Amino acid sequence: MKELEMYSKIKQLEQKGFTERQTAKILRINRKTVSKYRKMTLDDYMDNVIAIRKLSALEKLKPVVLDWLQTYPNMTAAQVHDWLLEHYGTLDVSPRTVSRYVRNLRLDYHLPKKAIPRSYEASDEVPMGYQLQLDFGVKNMPLPDRQGHRKVYFAGMVFAHSRYKWAYFQTKPFTSGDLIRAMNYGFAHFGGIPKEIVVDQDSIIVVSENRGDIIYTYEFEQYKSQLALDIRVCRKADPESKGMVESTVKYIKGNFLPYRYFMEEDMLNEAFLAWLERTGNAKVHGTTKKVPAQVFELEREHLRAVQSKIYNLSPSIVRTVRKDNTILYNSSRYSLPLGTHEKYPTVSVIVQEDTLSIYDRFGDIQLALHPISLLPGKLVKASDHRREKSATLDQMEEEILLLLNGPMKDQWRPYLKLIRERKPRYYRDQLMLLKQLLQSTTVEVLEDAMLYCGIRELYSINDLKSVVEYMQQQESIENEACSAIRPLHHRNIANLHIQRRQVSDYEFLGGGGDE
Repeated sequence: MKELEMYSKIKQLEQKGFTERQTAKILRINRKTVSKYRKMTLDDYMDNVIAIRKLSALEKLKPVVLDWLQTYPNMTAAQVHDWLLEHYGTLDVSPRTVSRYVRNLRLDYHLPKKAIPRSYEASDEVPMGYQLQLDFGVKNMPLPDRQGHRKVYFAGMVFAHSRYKWAYFQTKPFTSGDLIRAMNYGFAHFGGIPKEIVVDQDSIIVVSENRGDIIYTYEFEQYKSQLALDIRVCRKADPESKGMVESTVKYIKGNFLPYRYFMEEDMLNEAFLAWLERTGNAKVHGTTKKVPAQVFELEREHLRAVQSKIYNLSPSIVRTVRKDNTILYNSSRYSLPLGTHEKYPTVSVIVQEDTLSIYDRFGDIQLALHPISLLPGKLVKASDHRREKSATLDQMEEEILLLLNGPMKDQWRPYLKLIRERKPRYYRDQLMLLKQLLQSTTVEVLEDAMLYCGIRELYSINDLKSVVEYMQQQESIENEACSAIRPLHHRNIANLHIQRRQVSDYEFLGGGGDE
């Protein structure tokens, strides 16, 4: 029976109300075949027919593919597909079809891939306090009501000498800021900083390897410089250089996390510390044959001291600064100085009783201090976080005109008047920009730029700023050209006297005078 005819008859019998068993008995075919075709739409059936035809096309090339697999045991299905296209370009088969076909050939003809042996070398013993290895892990934890799972993410750390372990858990993937906070907690827990920290080429740490010149993410580079950290980034495809921390991550996932129900971050971190005390750092290590906690008490003395501000971390919270220079905390908004959004995209928040202290990302600079609002949805705004509205535009203009006290001070007023008429909505911003220019440029340069703009009817401080920058650039070029001219300093050359001829000599040579 032809395939399409069989498919049609199965569908007809289904429409007439026959069961799968009855259809199989009538058509004298297997019941599983009936079930398979009854579940197919016409489009599914046609796709299946096309796939069968493609497999039959591969069957014609079976001796060729088998020869490849026998000659090159580790040849991948992707390379088989590429070679088929190279040698039999008209063959219309997808990579997935070839992959299934190659997998079945390996099973039928016992052609497994041959593992390439790799030589391993025992790592040299690392001095106390020298190296800390860091890596990340993630695992699904079942929910208490057995209604699913929830992922937890952690950053694991281990000292190479003592094998002393520690980790920090959270319920969302790590960002650069999260890693920095976790490292701060870790250094506070260890009581010091090691000489070297070994990390992987993770995207939240490293942007590019750049042939040995490591380019770190902005936040991690700032943190690295602040604490003078010595970071060693592993090469790609070289996990052995941080095998200790990979074993630690595997140990945490296989011993601490299994069969525990999901719990919130604080509870999970507390449970983990208790596990470290009784198991993770309390049992004899299989390689060193020593207890990590006991060895680390000696290793701790070799760590570099931690800056005191790192210890003030327990109430720290990270927030993203919104475009209106506010942050959200407990459903209320708290203001920050104008420009914070551009300068500090993320900030750290410390809660102390009824006060909210907002710092830059690393806790170096205090940006704002607010009382905590008990009313959700309220905007808590400091008076100094508002635009400069106490002075009117006229007052601002007069203040700037006083600063422009040069030879052409009387020409500034009509120039600013034209700007105010043409840009009334942005006049305050224009005056603020002019005020900034006064702080970085002399009045004489501004006057020359104002004359240039006035002649060309460029009534905007932005244009004025561009002209100033152009003039400064030209002046720099001229100064460089002048500095290239070297004056004569040799005394004999400077006092050299040149012989002077009489005019009559030239008249004689030129044929002048009496003949």
